[in-house]
Amino acid sequence: MDAVQTRRLTQEMVDTYRRALTGGPFYAAAWLLVGLYGGAFSRAPVISWSLLLAFIGLSIWRFLHRPLDDAAGPRVARWLHLHWAIVLSTTALWGGLFCWTTLDLRFGEAGTTALLFTLGLATAIAHAFSMRRDFALAGVALLCLPALSLLLLIGDQAGRANAVMMAVYLLYVLIALVRSHAEYQQRLDLDQELRNQRDLFSRQSRIDPLTELANRRQFADVLDSATTQARASGAPLTLLLLDVDHFKQVNDSHGHALGDACLFAIARRLHDSFGGGGDLAARVGGEEFGLVLQGQAIDEAVQRAECFRASLVKHPIVLDGVVLPMTVSIGAAEFSPGLHADVDALYRAADSAVYRAKAEGRNRVCRDTLEPMAA
Repeated sequence: MDAVQTRRLTQEMVDTYRRALTGGPFYAAAWLLVGLYGGAFSRAPVISWSLLLAFIGLSIWRFLHRPLDDAAGPRVARWLHLHWAIVLSTTALWGGLFCWTTLDLRFGEAGTTALLFTLGLATAIAHAFSMRRDFALAGVALLCLPALSLLLLIGDQAGRANAVMMAVYLLYVLIALVRSHAEYQQRLDLDQELRNQRDLFSRQSRIDPLTELANRRQFADVLDSATTQARASGAPLTLLLLDVDHFKQVNDSHGHALGDACLFAIARRLHDSFGGGGDLAARVGGEEFGLVLQGQAIDEAVQRAECFRASLVKHPIVLDGVVLPMTVSIGAAEFSPGLHADVDALYRAADSAVYRAKAEGRNRVCRDTLEPMAA
């Protein structure tokens, strides 16, 4: 089950719980009114009080069966089935009670009250529980169909008239349920579309659109957070800055379209080489890239940078049949609380190493040579 389905199920779980809370006590209150008004509590106290306690118990169960926190899709689906079992048990109980009030003429006008309550409950299910159309239909059927069948089969003329009235009203309930279900699904679709737009905007604010690496903003945020953590924990942190050598010649000789494709190809190789846990590869300028390597000392980082540089020389980039023998100049600096007062100092150290790599002939990796200040 994918994340979208799980998210929809989770929203349905929350909606089902909230809507079911108000309906539970209503059944108990409705039976208390019908039973007292129709004399059931004096004629059949055991059954009447048992029904009342059952409605109260089912109502409490609805309340106690709370939504899950951060659950996987299958668990949410099981939660929904159990909650619907509670709801349908309540409707089935009322359906049996409604049969009693329909058959027992001693209820008198309270039987009409029970009929009105039943139609009201069916309407409430159609509108409030439209998230699951099939379950909602089952709830309406359990409420109404048993007594409706009795009225049609053994009822007098007035009973059969009530049955026809119920049948017509249930047609309206069915139409309302179908419409409410469609509206609920449309709301979920709209919520998902808005979420997708939000995620897209969030991604666009963090990702460089050309290379699909982190952009400078994301790079700055991660580097700032990483230096704070390294200062607090003492864990190693190395920053690599990488500049593509003579990249302007690619644009001048082959055009900007091929130049953009070249940057993308280099970015893919950076992602493949520096895409592990604790690594962040970013495009920080036109042909400049930054690599934040958390948990790595400078010796290991320089070794990885050298492997990347050598691989780029050994395996040139080929685009549209054009071979592009690219090289890079890389500067490395390891964070030291005694040397780097802030993140800008670490960046300047790596940047100085890049310039030294260029001054020494490019196509090489240089490390920051400054030593930490004495404590």
